[in-house]
Amino acid sequence: MLAFALACLLTSCATASIDGTIQRSLPKTCQLIETAHLAFTTVALTGNIKASTVRKEQAAYDGASVICADPSSVTAGNALILAAQTYLVISTALKEARNER
Repeated sequence: MLAFALACLLTSCATASIDGTIQRSLPKTCQLIETAHLAFTTVALTGNIKASTVRKEQAAYDGASVICADPSSVTAGNALILAAQTYLVISTALKEARNER
């Protein structure tokens, strides 16, 4: 029983440490998302971008905006995963946009 209690305690300490790290890195990730979105928006203003690419990027950005505005609305682990996925979608959309010009 003591071993189980210690294992639970150690697990929660490790989880708390990971959550703290994620919470500290989330603002940087959100800033990267914002920068990528602004770059995409600038390229999209040319009007030569597929509407599907614009919609994909906007949906990803809108989803991340909720997380970045209120990180407490999701768990730290989920927030970082969602933010990373969003950054990937926006980066891919930006590459597509550059290739479409």
